[in-house]
Amino acid sequence: MSCIGTAGHVDHGKSTLVKALTGMDPDRLAEEKERGMTIDLGFAWLTLPSGRDVSIVDVPGHESFIKNMLAGVGGIDAALLVIAADEGVMPQTREHLAILDLLRVQRGIVVLTKIDLVDEEWLALVREEVAEQLNSTTLAGAPILAVSAYTGQGMPTLLAELDSMLSEEQEYYTSGRPRLPIDRVFTMSGFGTIVTGTLLDGTFRVGQEVEILPQGIKTRIRGLQTHRQQVEKAQAGSRVAINLANIARSDLARGNVVALPGQLRTTLLFDARISLLADARWPLLHNTYIDLYVGAQEIPARIRLLDRDELQPGQSAWAQVRLSRPAVLACRDRFILRIPSPSATIGGGEVINVHPRYHRRFQLPVLETLERLAQGSAEEVVLAALDRRPTTGTTTKSTKIGTKGIQTLQGYELADIAEMCNLAENVTLQVLETLLLQRRVRKVGTLWFAQHIWDRLVEEALQLVREHHQHYPLRSGLSKEEWRTRLNISSKVAAEVFVALQTEGLLEMVTNICSSSGGLIRLPDFMPTFSTAQQAQVDQLLQAFYLHPYMPPGRAEAEAIVGSEVLAALIEQGRIVKLTEGTLFLRETYEEALAKIVAYLEEYDKITAAEARDLLGATRKYVLPLLEHMDALRITRRVGDERVLTTTTFHT
Repeated sequence: MSCIGTAGHVDHGKSTLVKALTGMDPDRLAEEKERGMTIDLGFAWLTLPSGRDVSIVDVPGHESFIKNMLAGVGGIDAALLVIAADEGVMPQTREHLAILDLLRVQRGIVVLTKIDLVDEEWLALVREEVAEQLNSTTLAGAPILAVSAYTGQGMPTLLAELDSMLSEEQEYYTSGRPRLPIDRVFTMSGFGTIVTGTLLDGTFRVGQEVEILPQGIKTRIRGLQTHRQQVEKAQAGSRVAINLANIARSDLARGNVVALPGQLRTTLLFDARISLLADARWPLLHNTYIDLYVGAQEIPARIRLLDRDELQPGQSAWAQVRLSRPAVLACRDRFILRIPSPSATIGGGEVINVHPRYHRRFQLPVLETLERLAQGSAEEVVLAALDRRPTTGTTTKSTKIGTKGIQTLQGYELADIAEMCNLAENVTLQVLETLLLQRRVRKVGTLWFAQHIWDRLVEEALQLVREHHQHYPLRSGLSKEEWRTRLNISSKVAAEVFVALQTEGLLEMVTNICSSSGGLIRLPDFMPTFSTAQQAQVDQLLQAFYLHPYMPPGRAEAEAIVGSEVLAALIEQGRIVKLTEGTLFLRETYEEALAKIVAYLEEYDKITAAEARDLLGATRKYVLPLLEHMDALRITRRVGDERVLTTTTFHT
C-alpha cells in the first residue's frame, strides 16, 4: 500500500483537492473549518481505478505550521505538490519542495489547481516556472497536471496518473523491524487510546506485545485499522490506527514510536551525511544548534562537523548529531534540519550509524568507515559493524606488549550485531552466513569476527605467548589470565578464542602444573630448557634436597645455589613444592610425607606436631608448615594441638 503526502503553499487548495479526490474533508479541527486553513495533519484515502488503495496525508501550508507538516511527510513514498495556477510558485512552495528533495521523495506529481481562474497563456507561464523549480530536485521531470477541484476539470487525468505512478513497486531498504512513528494520539469511547502513523519496515498483528519508545512502555495491540477497516495484520507502507491496551492518552505524544519489544534502542548520538540547501543564507558552523525532524519527532540537536569547520550552502559533509533527548532512529532514515531563529529549513541528511562511538574530528579511518556504511549493501553494513574499532583519541582499553599497544579486537554476538545494524536477527544471520562462505567473517563459538579482525587477534594472541617464552625461557608458559588481560578481552571471549586456537594447534595448556591464575598456556613446540651451566646448578640443588629430604635447603639457600629464575622454573614445573615463602620440599619427598601422615592418622586417628616430627625425622620448622598446608588442602583438620583426618579421602 502507498502513502501520498500533499505539499505546497498555504491556500493553494491542498485540502480542497484531497476532498475532491476522496470525498473526505481532511480538515478535522473546528478551528481549521472556521479559519478555512489547515493547521494540523489531515488524513484521507481513496481507491484508484486499478483497485489500488492509497492513503493521503494532507499537510498545512502556512509557514507557522511547518513543524506539523514535517511530522506528516516522514513516512510518505510519493508527493502531490500543489500550486495554485493564479499565484504560481510561492515561498512555502519552495520550502516544501526543498523538504521533499531532502527526504529523497522520488515519485510525485505537480498539481496546478484553480485553473478555472486563469487563461491558457498564464497557465503556460506557470508550467514553465514550475518545471524550472523542479530541475535540481528529486522530482525533476515529474508530471505537471492542471486541474480544478471545483469544476472537476483534469481530475480523471490526475487519478490515472496516480494509478500509473504507483503501479511500479518502489524498492525499499528493509531491516525487518516494524516501527510506527506516532503522528496522532487520541481516545475513543469504548476503545481507549488510539495512535496513528505510517507503518515502516515490517508488520504488526492484533494481540502482539509492543513497546512505546523512548519511554520504554510495554503494552499490547488490542486492534488495528487501516482506512477505518478492522484488520488482523497491518502491512508496511500503510496508514495504521492502533488501539493500545492499558495505556493512558497522557502517556503518549506525537513523535513516540511503536515497535516490537527489544528490537529498537534509543540514541543520543548518531553519524550522518548532511547537506545544506544551496539557497541557505549562511554556512553551517561546527557545533551549531539546530532543530532536527525525523519521522514524527522534533528534537533540538547540535551538529558536530567531522571533516570541516563550516559547511557552505550547496555542500555536503560528514557529521555527528548530538541530540538533546533520546530518539528512535534507524539506518538510512532521512531527516530535516531547521534553525529555530529566524525559523527556516536549512538542510537535511541521512542517518548512517545509529549507535556510534564519539569520534574525534578529521580522522580518516572514521570518514572511510562512514563512506563504506553509506554506500554499502547489507553485507557491507554488517562488516562495518564488525569492524567497529577505537580510533585515535577515543576512549580505549589498549594495553601493551613491551612498547607496542594493542587495540581492542572485538567479536560480537548475533543479537548485538543485529542491533548495531538495525536488522532483524534472522536477516542478520543470513548475511553473516553468506559472508562466512565468502571467508569475510569468522565464527568462533557464539561470536562473530570480521576476518581481518580475527587474523589480527590471533597474531596478537600468539605474539603475547611468543614474547613471554623469549623473556622467560625457563617458565613453562604464560598465565592464561594475564594473557586475557593483556589482550583486553572478556573471560567469555578469551575462552572462545583459546578453544579455537587450541583446536587449530596454535596454543596448548600446560599440563601437570598448578597455577593460581587459572592455568598456563604455551606454544605447542615450546619446552623450558636449562643451559648446561644452569643444569649443573640444578643437579647441585637437587643433591642437597636428596641428602636431607625432610630438612631441605630453604628458599634463600636454594636461590644462592641456582638463582631466583631457575628456582622459580623448578617450582613452576612441579619438581619442587613451595609450602611457604621460605619452606620448600622436593616433589617426591612432599608426596611421601603426606602419605606417611595420612597412614598414621588412619591407624591412630590423630597426630600432634611432635608425633609428626618424629614420624618424618624432621624439626618443627618443617613439620608445622607441612601440617598447616595439609589443613589448607582439607586433608586434615586441627582440633586443639592435634590433627585428625577430614571426611574427604586423600589419595597420593
